[in-house]
Amino acid sequence: MKDLYIINYEPDGEGAPYFFDLSWIPDLPTFHYPTENPGSGTLSADYQAVADVPQLSADWLPDHFLASKEFLAICDTFECKYVSRPVELLIQGKIRQDKRYFFFAVIERLRAMDLDNSSFVLDSNAKLEVHGSKSPNYERIDKLVVSKNINSDLFYFEEIHEVVCSARFLAECVNKKIYGITFRKLDDDYQYAPWDDF
Repeated sequence: MKDLYIINYEPDGEGAPYFFDLSWIPDLPTFHYPTENPGSGTLSADYQAVADVPQLSADWLPDHFLASKEFLAICDTFECKYVSRPVELLIQGKIRQDKRYFFFAVIERLRAMDLDNSSFVLDSNAKLEVHGSKSPNYERIDKLVVSKNINSDLFYFEEIHEVVCSARFLAECVNKKIYGITFRKLDDDYQYAPWDDF
């Protein structure tokens, strides 16, 4: 089985802020990323974004659909499928010149769980309405085994609603000193239990 890793944003309160508002000009189109990709035809050719933070250096900010040129370069190295648009980023009223950013969303979506060898509970009372999808939702996944035919280096893992990457993608991020993200291996200790906190 190919090793896969969940990629998470890791704030540090400095170049990777904990919370901040990002205003897009023009506004981004409305889409529900857990169930659909942004339509490339609905996106503008380029954007301006205003961040209400003193500094910003993180290379991938998934909640804001923002990624650096350096992060996109790694995606291109492995021919990952994504949509992007150039962004003129303003911080404290000044255009960020030394680091280029883009609107960024991973658009490869895979149902990557080996159903025969995983252990899970289907969600019979789905909290998320999946538009036009007959794919099941999961209340819990206690043992996650990845299907053997998964060869992608970066994709949205539909069963667990996370962006994941391969070991070689992770290694390149470390090699290029990509800042502001962490990796969690999908191993025997991993459990998907989104409703446990409610």
